Amino acid sequence: MVLVAGGTLWWTQARDGGQGAASTDGTASAATSSMRGFPTGVYPLSEPPQILADGRPSDFSEDDWKALQDTVGQGPNGQAELKRVTDYLRFQRGFEQWQAMQESGSAQERKALAEQLLSAVPDRLKQSEVTIGEALMIATALYGDLEPDEAARSAKLDQFRIKLEAAAPRVDNAAEMREANCLAEYKRREAIIQQEYLSKPDPDRDQKKFESDLDAAHRAVYDGTECGR
Repeated sequence: MVLVAGGTLWWTQARDGGQGAASTDGTASAATSSMRGFPTGVYPLSEPPQILADGRPSDFSEDDWKALQDTVGQGPNGQAELKRVTDYLRFQRGFEQWQAMQESGSAQERKALAEQLLSAVPDRLKQSEVTIGEALMIATALYGDLEPDEAARSAKLDQFRIKLEAAAPRVDNAAEMREANCLAEYKRREAIIQQEYLSKPDPDRDQKKFESDLDAAHRAVYDGTECGR
């Protein structure tokens, strides 16, 4: 599977064991900017955020929530897709926060966030947002924080692999595996575009460009040799 160059900072650094240097390209800056309004400290990923009087989750600004509703929540499965995207964005933001804690923040808070992220990985796999190999790479980075003993860490990763295999979407042949990988690649690119869109102030958000970028991402994945119809 082809990685998006300069994108998905959270996953690329997980692949490097959580030790990669932060990218300085525009995509990384957009990802960081998209965290505005996101609560500081360890966010309890396992607990639903407070729903405010206007119907939005407390961890999204009014502008960001409106943008998500306008761009994600309008389709036939809009509410389900809105939930999936917000959960995915929370996971990405949490991972970025966990990485930032390498330089600052207490070890206890970083470990607590790593545990929350680890518990959320199977759901991201169920949603086809990552492949099982990518999920294992993320888990490997997180377990580097959670288990200092190498033998114990290896045993826990083996157990986690079994859990991921149970959670992974069922594929019966090579064609279905390729389709699942292509879907995960498209969803990764989609998330980057959504983060870039949300990182801009409301007056600067171009809905037509957003839709055009999504269409271009779909063509880039599905018109390619590996994912071509």
